[in-house]
Order: sequence, then C-alpha cells, then structure tokens
Amino acid sequence: MLNDFNLTKLPPYGKTFVGLFTALMLGVFLWAGTLATIESGIFGADEDEQTAVANYDYQGDMQSIMADSEAVTAPNWADSGQEEPINPDNLGNFAGAQEQTTWEKFVDNFKLAHVHLNGHTALYFALGLIFFFSAVPPRTKKIAYWILAISIFIHAVGLAGLDTCVYGKILTYIGGPPLLATVLYMCIRIFIDLRKKATL
Repeated sequence: MLNDFNLTKLPPYGKTFVGLFTALMLGVFLWAGTLATIESGIFGADEDEQTAVANYDYQGDMQSIMADSEAVTAPNWADSGQEEPINPDNLGNFAGAQEQTTWEKFVDNFKLAHVHLNGHTALYFALGLIFFFSAVPPRTKKIAYWILAISIFIHAVGLAGLDTCVYGKILTYIGGPPLLATVLYMCIRIFIDLRKKATL
C-alpha cells in the first residue's frame, strides 16, 4: 500500500500543508546555520564591541562602585527591615555574575545540548516522515536517514563539550554541516515532488 502512495498524489490542500511545513523547517535550519556562522567569528567580531571593551575603565568603575557602596546599603530580602552593607567581599554579588567554573559551564552546555537533541529529534521525525513518502529511491532515503541521525547526535555531543573540552567545537562543526546539508537535500526533494502531478 505504501509503495503505491507518494507526495505527488496528495490533494492541493495536502501539498500546501506539506510545502509550508517544509519551508518553515528549512527556515529553522538556515536560521540556525546563519547564527552559528556569525557567532563563530568567521565574519569578524563586532568592532564597536571590541572598541568598547578596549576603552572600558575597569579600575575607575570599581572605584566608583566602592565609593557608592560606602554610602549605600543593600536590602536584605530574606528579612525586610534589616540591611547589610555592601563591602568588597560581597561586591561581586551585586556587580554581576561570578566567573563560571569548568563544571558549571559543562552543566549549562549539557542542558543546551539536551534542548537541541530534543528539538532535532522531533524535527527528524516530522521531516523524515514526509520524506518517507517522497519519490526518492529507498536506498537514498536510508542513507539520508542515517546521515541526519548521526549528525544530530554528534552535534549534540559537541555542544555539551563546548568551551570545556578541546573536541567540543570540533564535534559541533563536524555534525553541523552534514546536518544542514541533509535537511536541505530532503526539503528540496520534497518541494520537487510537490511540483509534480500524480501519475496514474
């Protein structure tokens, strides 16, 4: 039964649904790929940001904070009515987040990788199910499924080790391009089938 059905035989509203879904799916991955390329620094860092960092007077800012802290007290939210003064020991709690340890970075990255793995797995199923009904030869479908699944896993592992393991970024970039390329191929083949008319 499944061998007799493919995307070319969908009614017009079915082709509209599949076409719009595929376009959105393609947009998700192209958006992610563009963002990853920008953040990788391939096009260079933001010059304004670099200039601002270079010109920032850390010592002057700290002196201003210290001078203010001598006259200002921070409320103790645990017990309103009591206040505790800001001093050099707890200044970091008010000035901003402290530097993360390697373990804390890994945990944050591991959470991020989990979100990516969940999302990519859902996208894998949704796009893969539609691709299943395309007119692509069975062997090519099998290869595309394997490449996409392995790429998703490698990409997730790379994200988990990003900035904490020397291989994290390498694995991220090993898994990313084939992931995007496979999704692009699957989307193009789906669009091709949607353009065809059913053959009796």
